[in-house]
Amino acid sequence: MGSVAVAVAAGVIVVPPGAGAAPETPVTRGVPQANCFWFGPMDKANPVTNKAYPETAAIYWGARFRVPAGARLILDGRYPHARFMSLNAYVDQGAVDSLEDQNIAPGPHSINPYVAGARRYATPRRYRVTVPAPGEDAPGPNVLDAPDANPGAVQELIYRVYLPDRAADAATRALPRPRLLLSDGSELRGRQVCAAINDPQRYFNVTTMPAALYDSLVHTPGADPITNSAFDPVRWERFFNTPLALSIFRYDTPSQDLRKKDLALGEVGGFYDNRAVKYTVGPINAAFGDVLVLRGKLPRTPRTGPGVTRMGRGQMRYWSICQNTSPVETQGVDCVDDSKVRRLLRGDRRYTIVVSRRATRPDNARRQCGVAWLNWGNRRDVLGRRSGTLIMRNLGANPRFAHSLQKVTPADISVTSLGRKSERDVLGPYLPKGKYTSTAAFERRGCSARGLG
Repeated sequence: MGSVAVAVAAGVIVVPPGAGAAPETPVTRGVPQANCFWFGPMDKANPVTNKAYPETAAIYWGARFRVPAGARLILDGRYPHARFMSLNAYVDQGAVDSLEDQNIAPGPHSINPYVAGARRYATPRRYRVTVPAPGEDAPGPNVLDAPDANPGAVQELIYRVYLPDRAADAATRALPRPRLLLSDGSELRGRQVCAAINDPQRYFNVTTMPAALYDSLVHTPGADPITNSAFDPVRWERFFNTPLALSIFRYDTPSQDLRKKDLALGEVGGFYDNRAVKYTVGPINAAFGDVLVLRGKLPRTPRTGPGVTRMGRGQMRYWSICQNTSPVETQGVDCVDDSKVRRLLRGDRRYTIVVSRRATRPDNARRQCGVAWLNWGNRRDVLGRRSGTLIMRNLGANPRFAHSLQKVTPADISVTSLGRKSERDVLGPYLPKGKYTSTAAFERRGCSARGLG
């Protein structure tokens, strides 16, 4: 990962390269410990874990361990009642393999409630996942592999749950339980597993962009240091890799050769990404106005939550826009997801989202007026500016849906358009347009339950 964490929407803390040998006793660095195997939950409410742009509607747990040669780690779980769940395996902070809910085969006599049309509260709902040692194969379905990890290297997992129906689905007792099958045929369970394989470092350490680097990027020659890297209207950049993400600071003085080099890297992920999600990033700055108005079209997503008995279909599984602090802090501030925006939609599925501080929130930026409100937050960046980092997530897009971030590829991006033209061409109205205004100007638009048009 190096020392830069920018344009990442993984929502968890990350491990720095070159971490030294862990001490014999567990080190937690203030990260909550769910049980002897899983640490977390890691979310915005915890100041220690509010890093790397977390998604407020998701709950994250992590694990760090070493599976001995010839052994296999078994995770026995129950599908939670939620919109989405997944397990991702990581090498060098990049997701190299994942198992996503609808693709996890259920156990004998069990049902997978995430398959479209399935009964969401059906029982039994058990599944089993196998994690082999690095470089080794494992038989059967539901294998979560890290094929590029060196033998003996620390293996890392993240278990995610989006929009749980109820508290029980986000509780520690709902986490997958570990077992270890050794090469001699014996088996370890519970704390025996943890004692045998846990890495003593029981956290993902945070490394973010150094303030000096941020300062130098903001002061790129030819750019306006008051607003760089934000623009009015908002410019979005699909996240493929970190160097390409940093090009948002070079819009005013683009280097075509450098841009081509960044594009050639392709989609390499990183920063503990969720393989089911594609992200686009829009830097924002209050120097353009105290109120930012986002307008777009909401993709269709399945309804979930208490009382929804069948898993539905949609153009994607989940959608959200989150406001975050700068790449130096990477803290999550607030998110609005599809379940909050859906009830505000006009007949053409168009939405209006207002981003502002509480102190500058327009009186008509509320549900009764058909407007969703996204809290900008009060924290300034290290340069004293009211900047921010908008991140839009497209999770689990249907391959037949032509207007998702999943359809935007490095090959599509024009060097001369700096990524803006092709992304808009692919997403069309599903890529929000963002314009700045003032509190008073927005309030003059009035209030209508059908939205402001």
